[in-house]
Amino acid sequence: MEDATRFGILSAGEDGFITEFEEKPAKPKSDLASMGIYIFNTEKLREYLIADDMDDNSSHDFGKNIIPTMLGAGEKLFPYRFDGYWRDVGTIVSLWDSNMDMLSADLIDLHDRKTPIFSRSPVAPPQYVGENASIVHSIVTEGCEIFGDVENSVLSYNSFIGEGAEVSYSVLMPKAKIMPGAKVKYSIIGEGSVIAEGAVVGSEPDGSEDWGLATVGPGLKIGKNVVIKPASMLYESVASMPEEDIK
Repeated sequence: MEDATRFGILSAGEDGFITEFEEKPAKPKSDLASMGIYIFNTEKLREYLIADDMDDNSSHDFGKNIIPTMLGAGEKLFPYRFDGYWRDVGTIVSLWDSNMDMLSADLIDLHDRKTPIFSRSPVAPPQYVGENASIVHSIVTEGCEIFGDVENSVLSYNSFIGEGAEVSYSVLMPKAKIMPGAKVKYSIIGEGSVIAEGAVVGSEPDGSEDWGLATVGPGLKIGKNVVIKPASMLYESVASMPEEDIK
């Protein structure tokens, strides 16, 4: 229920049909959340879309307009109760959570042949693991080069971990580079970003209210020996800056 305000929430009657649908309610009446997957009769949907398009007061949204309008007109809408893993990744924390979930076979079995997961894999060489590298409980995809230590992390394709670098409880987007001696903890590193030698991004949870995941946007560079505090959200490169000045 604590997450229900983030979703389209529905109520269902004893006959199983939807009786009410409200988009991101402040006070949700149930925890039956829409996954955003709909199946409509084509002609029926066309009818409501055309009417909605002509309504200047509409925000033209399925959850806010189309579905409530259908219910108000007496249309029968039936929910399919999905029984499996699903997570909305509309927040930084939920994105990180979903990646960490992939490390647990109890939640997501990436090797289950009965329910295969199809993805678009890049043309990249196999992973390369250096002589002194260490990989513990992590997902390492194509093209990664690892010379440092990786633990409880998800590495997207063509990521690079330099010698002496440490990556833990973090998510690296494609082509991220963690240079020798750098440390990345409880963070999300954007595509193509470079964490330079000796830099530190994020830290372990310390129980304080100020702690949070650190995020570095795509295509950025964090300079040598720069320290990025937990809960930081960076959208610009940081060449050098005292720790107390980093927000």
